[in-house]
Amino acid sequence: MKPIKKLSKKAAYSQKGVNGYKFPLTNKDAEVYLVDVKNGHDNYLISKKIIHTYYIISGKGVFDIGGNLYKVKARDLIEAKPKIEYTYSGKMKMLLIMTPPYHKGNDILTRKNPAVLK
Repeated sequence: MKPIKKLSKKAAYSQKGVNGYKFPLTNKDAEVYLVDVKNGHDNYLISKKIIHTYYIISGKGVFDIGGNLYKVKARDLIEAKPKIEYTYSGKMKMLLIMTPPYHKGNDILTRKNPAVLK
């Protein structure tokens, strides 16, 4: 298996303000995505078991994690732990690492993100 992984050309997921492009990994214990944020995640969510680790490649934005607002910019790393409500907004390119990988039923969508509804 080649060690260099190429990003998918088609979005693995799309929402109102976000497109995610998946890297094909042989490691089945994690998933990695390039996330293109146009204006933000359209919902607040709570992850049941997955840790979402975001590395801001470019741009800037705001993460709302557990009701606390964190301004983020390029070269910041954010860790959203399970069982804590969070969302993000802004215009950014991010690397997202999910451990364990995404599985249906993990995310609980709690409410709309008003920053994206504008």
